Amino acid sequence: MNLKEKLLNLDTWLRLLLIMLFFLARAVLLWVVNLIVAAQFLFVLITGRKADNLDQVSIMLGSYLVQIVDYQTFASDTAPWPMSDFPDDSRDPESSDFIDGDDLVD
Repeated sequence: MNLKEKLLNLDTWLRLLLIMLFFLARAVLLWVVNLIVAAQFLFVLITGRKADNLDQVSIMLGSYLVQIVDYQTFASDTAPWPMSDFPDDSRDPESSDFIDGDDLVD
């Protein structure tokens, strides 16, 4: 394939369009993640424990963001959701390390 054919490859230009659209999606999702961080912090501050539903949402969003970045950086040729399946991350939130506030005080 010569340079002219490479430059006229529609698949490459379509990927650029998708990369730009997912750039916007990633920016919005990062704001959502920031809101989840604030909500989870407030929940822990008030109740002393994590909110399980926020754990599940943050795990799913994290997996989706990885899917987006992998596509944008050409680590994966599979376009993220909605062009493919939403990433299925079945990690157990309880398996993640959580530092209890009591552990910070001697």
